[in-house]
Amino acid sequence: MERSVVSARRWLSAGVVGVVLLVAGCGGVTEGAPAAAPSTTSAIATPASKAAWDPCTIPDEAIEAAGLAVETKRQNAIGEEPISPDWSTCIWSNPLPDPWYFLGIFSSKHTVDYLRERGPFEQFTPIDGFDGLRFQRKIKYDEVSCGIAFGHDGGVLYLILDGWISAEPLVDPCAEVERVARSLRPFLPSSN
Repeated sequence: MERSVVSARRWLSAGVVGVVLLVAGCGGVTEGAPAAAPSTTSAIATPASKAAWDPCTIPDEAIEAAGLAVETKRQNAIGEEPISPDWSTCIWSNPLPDPWYFLGIFSSKHTVDYLRERGPFEQFTPIDGFDGLRFQRKIKYDEVSCGIAFGHDGGVLYLILDGWISAEPLVDPCAEVERVARSLRPFLPSSN
């Protein structure tokens, strides 16, 4: 029990540190940019981002087919409030009762270049036969982690797999996040 509590805290800390580093330069208004007119539609905007694609809209059937546990879906790593108004998030784990990782999908109107230059990630490398870019965290933890980023007409999105310390990885985390990304690709915004 103590090890899983420590694992949960380390995973949450790693995720929060990564997101805080990423959003440190994300927020705010661009000087000289016109303000958007208020919406007159009755549609409800995603609370985490007014304009970014919402990864929680991926159909449950697609999530299940990708090998993720639909019942573990949540929009934020911690609490009810969005991590940043610039990012929309959705998080799942692999199937219960013995998950070894969480997979988060993050979406923003920023670009892949923004993610490369100002995000908490490095080692962006193309994947043969696939339009995503594999990356790693700049800050290294003992945990397993690997991600894939996609640019699209509306911005950037990325999938990141973070393993629980208390669970041994069943496969290479980069191979697993790529498998999930390939499965979910038809449900993600198109590449630009």
